[in-house]
Amino acid sequence: MNIAIFASAFYPHVGGVEELCRQLSLELMRKGHRVIILTNRWPRSLPEYEEVDDIPVYRLPFRVPDGSVKAHLSYHLAHRQVFRQMLDILRKHAVDLLHVQCISSNGYYAMLAKQALGLPLVVTAQGELTMDATGLYQRSGYMRRTLRQILNVSDTITACSRATLQELEEWYARPFGQRGCVIPNGIRLADFEDDRPLEEKRPFILGIGRMVPQKGFDLLIEGFKRAGIADMDLVVAGDGPELAVLKELASGSGLNGRVHFPGKADRQTAAALFRECVFFVLPSRHEPFGIVNLEAMAAGKAVLATRVGGVPEVVLDGETGILVPPEDVDALAEGIRRLADDPALRERLGAAGRERARLFSWDAVTERYLEVYGKVCGAGKEPGSVG
Repeated sequence: MNIAIFASAFYPHVGGVEELCRQLSLELMRKGHRVIILTNRWPRSLPEYEEVDDIPVYRLPFRVPDGSVKAHLSYHLAHRQVFRQMLDILRKHAVDLLHVQCISSNGYYAMLAKQALGLPLVVTAQGELTMDATGLYQRSGYMRRTLRQILNVSDTITACSRATLQELEEWYARPFGQRGCVIPNGIRLADFEDDRPLEEKRPFILGIGRMVPQKGFDLLIEGFKRAGIADMDLVVAGDGPELAVLKELASGSGLNGRVHFPGKADRQTAAALFRECVFFVLPSRHEPFGIVNLEAMAAGKAVLATRVGGVPEVVLDGETGILVPPEDVDALAEGIRRLADDPALRERLGAAGRERARLFSWDAVTERYLEVYGKVCGAGKEPGSVG
């Protein structure tokens, strides 16, 4: 099959969706399929085309007529050319299927491509309604209407968790029926088998992710303070708009430099942090899936997380980790103390987590996507038939 993945973001940007699209593309290619990535060209200094890990990546200015007068003007000046360029790319690669990962302006252009070329469209939700850092669907009536149009015309709608699928159905105000299904995000197990050490000297508890309010890292810093753990530090890795605020919070917490912010972590560094931490904490206020919990489990680490969104579908309370109520700092602090004081518990949870993580390998996840692709293409054009 020739598959076009419309990604809301892709490398050199770093995040869950970017890694998801990369790993899915690589696994599809290993299975003999051909994949291209189409994503938004932002910033404009990024090249229009390059290959990332042998994946052809096309960047187009996926503008929509929304927002300021300047935004509307930019859209109308460039849209026709961008639309033609997109169709030329899809025809050049004889694309059989369009797959949107995380719905933003990428979904709008994939919808236009479906309408123009008659191609099957698969849309995958990643918690956009609540997890977009800019509040896209809260602030933009145009994007809410566009999202509804995209859902109307999609052949299949998948979501990373049951909670995310249900959230989207409730917003849509009717069930998707046979069009809807859950396909979890995956992990590359081999990333956590390396044994190269970090330079960290003291034992540390790990939090990692985008520095945005939804992730609750402010709660983690306060919970760590209340837990009173003297022989471990806290490492909070990642980048984002809340980083300066979190650093200020940590510096004023009286923890005497025991909270560390190493910044954005590449895949190798992130895997090493998971392997070497004492245990992992994700204190999210909202979380559609929480792939970092899976990554900690793959590294054999106990997980402390909040019972939100799709997290309980990944972290089994009392079996592979401990779940606490969201925004409950006292419960978070108690969970930190419990794991810090009980090595046997950490070992048991970590071992069970490593076994459970095998269910989420990219091979298994990709096979589920291929089942969906086969169903939607079976009722459409023959492979390679784009004219």
